[in-house]
Amino acid sequence: MTELQQEGVLSTLTPEQTDKLFHSPAMRRLFQKNASDEYALIWLLSKHMKDRGSEKIYLKDMVREMNLPLPKVTAIARSLQNKGLVTWTHDGNGEEGTYIILTELAVSSVQTRRQALHSYHQRVVNAFGEERFLHLIGEIAQLEGILQQEAEKVGGDAP
Repeated sequence: MTELQQEGVLSTLTPEQTDKLFHSPAMRRLFQKNASDEYALIWLLSKHMKDRGSEKIYLKDMVREMNLPLPKVTAIARSLQNKGLVTWTHDGNGEEGTYIILTELAVSSVQTRRQALHSYHQRVVNAFGEERFLHLIGEIAQLEGILQQEAEKVGGDAP
């Protein structure tokens, strides 16, 4: 068995490539339960922790990232708090900012969903065929290069 087969062909993809390839109506149905605003907020917090190394995210940042009004984000955060998925607190007397932190339950939930998503992706690749899949990835990379070159010719950045 090759190293690629042992690790799985998905290990060769960037997260962006995986998102492009597997964003589909079938995928949304598979995770419909998790596609709620609550899950989006948990995912955002998880990503924030990973990207910034900070356990807390301020409400104002959540509003900006989710592109939702403050009352909606507040309601989502409160619902998550009631379910034990986040703790909600503030700096100082509250004027410096209100933020939330994921609980261990939420972190575990995100990890479980990521594992299920990875397993789903691997089954799709296996059903399609790893060799065909790798060829498809190469073709997509070439197409992206051509799109970038052509966009630059018309006087601007690629979309």
